[in-house]
Amino acid sequence: MSVIAPPSHCFSCGKRVLARDNIPILSYFLLRGRCRHCGARFSARHAFVEALAAALSALAMWYFVIDAPGLPLGVRVARYTVSFAFSAVLLVLTFIDFDTKRLPDVITLPSVLVFYLAGFATAGPDWLARLIGAVAGYAVVRIIADIYYYSTGREGLGLGDGKLLAVIGALLGWKALLPVVFIASFLGVIISIPTLLLQRRRRRAGPVAAAASPADDAPAIGAAKAETPFRRTEVPFGPFLAASAIGYLFLEQPVRVLLLRVLSGE
Repeated sequence: MSVIAPPSHCFSCGKRVLARDNIPILSYFLLRGRCRHCGARFSARHAFVEALAAALSALAMWYFVIDAPGLPLGVRVARYTVSFAFSAVLLVLTFIDFDTKRLPDVITLPSVLVFYLAGFATAGPDWLARLIGAVAGYAVVRIIADIYYYSTGREGLGLGDGKLLAVIGALLGWKALLPVVFIASFLGVIISIPTLLLQRRRRRAGPVAAAASPADDAPAIGAAKAETPFRRTEVPFGPFLAASAIGYLFLEQPVRVLLLRVLSGE
């Protein structure tokens, strides 16, 4: 949905959210998580995402403005503005990917250009490094996705991940791509596999616990046989790329040192 039209509204009654009811974090608790008009409950996720955005803003303010006294004030303000906008876009894409397993072009494609141009104001990687980062970010994922598709006959890696990596490369430069992908892959493995195993165990235990007679066991057995193979289970990779990129944004030097140590076997 557009963030402009239609304006914020209740999904139950359709009435607009009043300006005084649209204050980040605070309004959720003042309204006790309910619509003022019809009383429908709002998910606590709204306040949670707003709190995450506030934390990212505070972190960017500290890291790029308060704790960087050696830079001109204009550069520090520009770095704060760009880094917070970058983090906010990645935050939005993370939750969209969790819900839909999609990274909308309406966000990723304009972001490539916007953050590439914004990079001129941040005293970060030069224009060529960021241009190569944007192109290589998409190209690497596209090549891997095409190889997998033509080898197996099915999609394994979405091109939306390539566009997201292009956004990351457009601001952070090509040198950020390897650490970001490496850390994202590591996070994906240590988080996704235990989560998928736990979900699968719960699904298998559910029908067995609910069975009331031997006759009721047949659907459960059939459902278990029809279960998607583990290797074909879809897992959104965008959230891990986003988390890795935000970490790299604020911890670029420590991340590089850690990656070099891991690759060298220290």
